[in-house]
Amino acid sequence: MGKTEATIRRRVKRLTEDGIIKKFTIDYTIDNKPRTRATVKVEPDFKEIKRILKELLEIEEITNIWRLSGDCGLFMKVEIESIEKFNPLIEEKISQIRGVKIVETCFITDVIK
Repeated sequence: MGKTEATIRRRVKRLTEDGIIKKFTIDYTIDNKPRTRATVKVEPDFKEIKRILKELLEIEEITNIWRLSGDCGLFMKVEIESIEKFNPLIEEKISQIRGVKIVETCFITDVIK
């Protein structure tokens, strides 16, 4: 761009403060490859919740984990390189955690907001 980093930072800050830049977002591609995203709802054994959460946090493909109220369990967002890697993620990683029962999986087809 031919400008210093400081100059660009100031301009971005000013554009953000002026409301020209309203938000920043992320690109869901790695090496120009689209990412496959899905949600996974699990029913954990709540007597083992601390251990279960610790093990889930170690799984790189899980990008978000939410604990839901009542009997709703845990809701997770996962990102994988391709749809072919989804079943191995479920079968070899998530479902291998003792006390986890997978209730529902859904692929994210479009992000609206």
